[in-house]
Amino acid sequence: MVDYIEDRATEPCGRTVPATAISALRYFEKVGEVECPMADSALLLSTVSRLEVQLATNSAPTKKAPLYFLSQLISLELFVACVDFPLYYRAFAWYKLVKVWASLRSDDCMGLQPCHLKTVAGGIEFMLERTKTSGPGRRVRWLKGYVSSCATITGNGWLETGLLIWLGVGFAFNRDYFLPEPNEDFSGCRAKPSDWSSTSARSRALFRELRQVKFDGMCWDWDGNLPLVLHPQALLFWTDHSERNVLTSVAALLNVPKSERDFLGRWSPDGSDDYLRTSRQMVHKVQAQVAQGIRDSFVAGGLDLEERLGDNGLFEYLRNRGVNEDAARDCVQGFTVKRVAPPSDDDGFGPGQLGPMLEDVQPKVDAELKVNVELEVDESAQSDASNSLAPLYFVSFTKKRKFARLHLIAGCPLVPGVSVAAFEYLCAVDELPWNDYCKKCWPRDFDAESGADEILARAGLNKPECRESDSSSGSSSTEEPS
Repeated sequence: MVDYIEDRATEPCGRTVPATAISALRYFEKVGEVECPMADSALLLSTVSRLEVQLATNSAPTKKAPLYFLSQLISLELFVACVDFPLYYRAFAWYKLVKVWASLRSDDCMGLQPCHLKTVAGGIEFMLERTKTSGPGRRVRWLKGYVSSCATITGNGWLETGLLIWLGVGFAFNRDYFLPEPNEDFSGCRAKPSDWSSTSARSRALFRELRQVKFDGMCWDWDGNLPLVLHPQALLFWTDHSERNVLTSVAALLNVPKSERDFLGRWSPDGSDDYLRTSRQMVHKVQAQVAQGIRDSFVAGGLDLEERLGDNGLFEYLRNRGVNEDAARDCVQGFTVKRVAPPSDDDGFGPGQLGPMLEDVQPKVDAELKVNVELEVDESAQSDASNSLAPLYFVSFTKKRKFARLHLIAGCPLVPGVSVAAFEYLCAVDELPWNDYCKKCWPRDFDAESGADEILARAGLNKPECRESDSSSGSSSTEEPS
């Protein structure tokens, strides 16, 4: 036996092979009721320990499964809600997302029975019978998994949509596994479990159908029909282990404490009622934090998670597969969410009240600010006086100046010249016609016809007073500047 495991070590073999051989020997000796078993002899055990150290020294480092890109998660959510694709592949995309948000192993889903999948307040809940740390004969018989309804980036209700598919006709039948094989037209399932090779091939087929993603500051959508995976070699980059660590990796970048992240993958299993109640709350909390963190990363000023996660090693993988540098770089770039301008009829500060301009929809908005005394000054004096006024407002314009919105300079998150390309400063609200006022500068219940004093009072300002330059006289004087 010592010679056998020595020969296996010189092949070389994996670090755990010698110990596995001794375990097999111990089983046969126990079944055969051998009087003098040698599996537990000091010679064999010391040889196994020595070979394990030797094989571990020469072994390659452990390879981690590559993470998904954020654009893949967004595109999968859009895929679940799109009725243009076969029903089975939409259900399969839902299965992939649940694995991501619940931090499931592929083997965990073999012990997930559809009858143990149910909706609860705030999301879904399911029971895992056979996992790496639970099952018959183990300390913990069952483990629970959770996915919060807040676990979404796009907010399109992918969790509820996919659940209706799995509980519908052709998918909801009694079985002791979760993922079945599809039927011929992918409109339902067959009563046969999907094995590892079939699931991996189906994952690559799903990724081939995903499209690139764009974000306009308000919502996510597909960027036309551009495929998300631009090179076929990239389809072999991910494995069915890639979903397991996506959530905890993003949570770590968002500085979520490790004690809370451990609840995601059930790394501290316990069957007590206190643990079950705590785990549900913690999982929902972390899932909501991660979803919000991902959404905030696409807003100006937020933590850029796409940059922090990098290319996950995809560029190096493609280069090692013989893909030229330009094609590999374009493939990696295709996974970046494209930032585009908001629609032309909305500037991102609330819905516009489309209609006529100021003179039709806002009569008497600043009657208190109108001067009843007409000043008769020459053009030079008028220019000097206008240049001396401190502007309090600015008007932002959409494309082709079809829509104008009034903003306060003080306190508005929109910065002229930075966030807005087309704008004009105003000293009074009636200098230019505008369609609507900024919902972030004034409350939603504000009445646009309340007058300029009310506008300023609700914003915490006083009524503006025109300040003239030293070369000008009083505001009511008709004398020329000296």
